[in-house]
Amino acid sequence: MNRICATGIGIAIFIALSFRPTSVVAQASPTEIGHGAFPTKVSKTLDSSKLKEGDAVELETSGSFKLPSGMLIPKGSKLLGRVTTAKARAKGDSESQLLVTFDKLNVLNGKSFSVKGVVQAVFPPADEPDPGIPFSTVAKGGAPMSTGGMSQMPTPGYQPTDPKSGSNTDSGGHVDYATDPKAVGAHGMHDLSLEDGVLRSQGKQVKLGNGVRLIVKVEIFEYQGT
Repeated sequence: MNRICATGIGIAIFIALSFRPTSVVAQASPTEIGHGAFPTKVSKTLDSSKLKEGDAVELETSGSFKLPSGMLIPKGSKLLGRVTTAKARAKGDSESQLLVTFDKLNVLNGKSFSVKGVVQAVFPPADEPDPGIPFSTVAKGGAPMSTGGMSQMPTPGYQPTDPKSGSNTDSGGHVDYATDPKAVGAHGMHDLSLEDGVLRSQGKQVKLGNGVRLIVKVEIFEYQGT
């Protein structure tokens, strides 16, 4: 009799444990907080003949800009991405290609943002650093606008800033087109073209050396929830 009771109690405990309510963990979801374009530069040579799909790529922001929240993203922050396409021109090919997509922005103060981005414009290395860094406030909302048949992110405001504070400087000075967030395409780069984020060359490879300047267009996200 005691054995039967013990068995019944064991079954009751098993049933009770089986029907314990489970807690629901809220999943973090990305929320777009802005989109636009900003200047970067190559800190390690990118060569389509040596890279392969999935390789990590890191660029460095070459100017300061602000998010819609007012947060300053300082010069020297890191934009991280991956090689999506890397192709050297082989026999019978008409061109070499390189496509990099960006997915993370690491700010100097330690904060990180999720991004979706591609190269919008490319320029040769600068002869010397500019004393003032033009920037564009990254816009929140709004639709992309078209320039020359290529999609471009809206950039409301374009003016020199102090590299440390992000405050405006004299807008009457010379503005380097290579830092203009409205720039598109390849400029001053021998045998190189750019369309929809894809860099193409009729040479053996697409090669971007140290210091090559890129305008990258992005959507910026922040994760909400716990």
